[in-house]
Amino acid sequence: MKSPSKTTTPGKTDRPPPPLARTESERVLTDFEQALICASEAFYRFAGVVLGPVGAKHKLTGHENVIFQQLLFTPNPRSVSELSRFSNRDDISNIQYSLRKLTAAGLIEKVPGSTNRDTRYRPTQAGRQLTEEIVANRRELLISPSSGITDVQAQLKAATDAMSLLTGLYDHASRMLTGRQ
Repeated sequence: MKSPSKTTTPGKTDRPPPPLARTESERVLTDFEQALICASEAFYRFAGVVLGPVGAKHKLTGHENVIFQQLLFTPNPRSVSELSRFSNRDDISNIQYSLRKLTAAGLIEKVPGSTNRDTRYRPTQAGRQLTEEIVANRRELLISPSSGITDVQAQLKAATDAMSLLTGLYDHASRMLTGRQ
């Protein structure tokens, strides 16, 4: 009986192609997607833990921290629809749940005068204080260790550009597939 065909990638051992990768281009994309999955999970795990004791006390996750960070991104309060658009998410109920948890933790508040339909949120003083701890931890644990990587800022900018392009491709592919159903 003949063994399955194997493909070889420079620097990698011979291994059968995974089901999603039958060509070299498909293997590269599959390897990228696996790295993206792992990076995303590592990011959300870090984003949850970096909230420290406040996050642990209120059972805040990386998803809540991402919403929290988006509220810190600009000086203007944001609505649920703006947070959804800014983060490229369509799970409004999960965003609202995160906002309720952040509000209960005292890190954000509703802006007075907002209507129920267009409630806007902003960080509280406690939220801004926690931000200082987050910034210090990011400097110590991410910025400082990565400073030894040759041309790290240019690499991160190139990765950001590539991720933005791929976001557009994945969104387009999702719309095309949805239209076919």
